[in-house]
Amino acid sequence: MIFIFRFFIILFIFLSANCFAENRLGPSDYNKLVELGYNKLDAYADDYSKTKAYWFKLEEHLEVKPKYLALLSQKMKVNGKETINQHIYNSKHHFFGEKKTKCKKKGSLSLGGLSLSSCEYLKMQVIDDSDLKINVFAQMALDHCNETKVKNLKTEDGKDLKISDSQKCNIKYINFSKYEFAKVLKEVGKKEDKENLDNSKIDKKRNKGKKNKQSSEDLEKFKKQCEDLGFKPKTEKFGECVLRLLEASN
Repeated sequence: MIFIFRFFIILFIFLSANCFAENRLGPSDYNKLVELGYNKLDAYADDYSKTKAYWFKLEEHLEVKPKYLALLSQKMKVNGKETINQHIYNSKHHFFGEKKTKCKKKGSLSLGGLSLSSCEYLKMQVIDDSDLKINVFAQMALDHCNETKVKNLKTEDGKDLKISDSQKCNIKYINFSKYEFAKVLKEVGKKEDKENLDNSKIDKKRNKGKKNKQSSEDLEKFKKQCEDLGFKPKTEKFGECVLRLLEASN
């Protein structure tokens, strides 16, 4: 009897450890994120020609329990008026996916290879972010924000949002922490920030003119990570994904 009791205690501890090994965001974090300035409603940058944008509610971001949520800011003109716009990036959203994977109709049915003219709206595909590292996620969010040109974006009620003069994107928060991105990702407010940044500058000078070689083991790891994110091997997008991970690791 004592043996069985001990067995259940050990099993409970084991399961609990696994459940709480990775802290993920969820619906209970809504109010705290709103207080930090996260948008209650947001759409990803994309080309919405012949279709509509899907506007994510903050609650929807949290329902999928992402590993990371990032809040980015970007100076731009919206309908001719200068403003600082904010964007939310979700680590469980495949924002670099091909348009046909985002093509949706009512009932969230994927249309696969059908023409985009038949799409009602574009919505990011949900992926597994278990192996995604914070620095890689930050780099990918910045790349997408800086490289994607917004076309034909409209509000939920159909009003045009003409975007122009978009400036460089910056990370404000990742989850509940304020962040800056300057070659190395660093959390603002820590004493070691200045030391880390100074060291990175010293290392950069020392390594100038030298090429950092990635081991085959690292390369295979990045390939697998890109495949897990939904990229198809031997495609241009797959190669871009691997290249981004290589650059981020350096």
